[in-house]
Amino acid sequence: MTKCKSCGEEIEDDAKVCPHCDAEVKKGFFATPWIMLAIVIYIVAEIFAGRTVGVAPKSDTATEVIK
Repeated sequence: MTKCKSCGEEIEDDAKVCPHCDAEVKKGFFATPWIMLAIVIYIVAEIFAGRTVGVAPKSDTATEVIK
């Protein structure tokens, strides 16, 4: 059960119109939190991968460090 935003009365979760005041019950876009979570995960993965955009590598050949 949820509350009507217009009159405050309890209404069923699947109601499209409040039975008390006939106000239309607006449903939120439920995918928004999932989209934001996916964007955050992508950004964190890019940071941990160490990718940088527009930066050329220092050397094209592999060099071995001898101590």
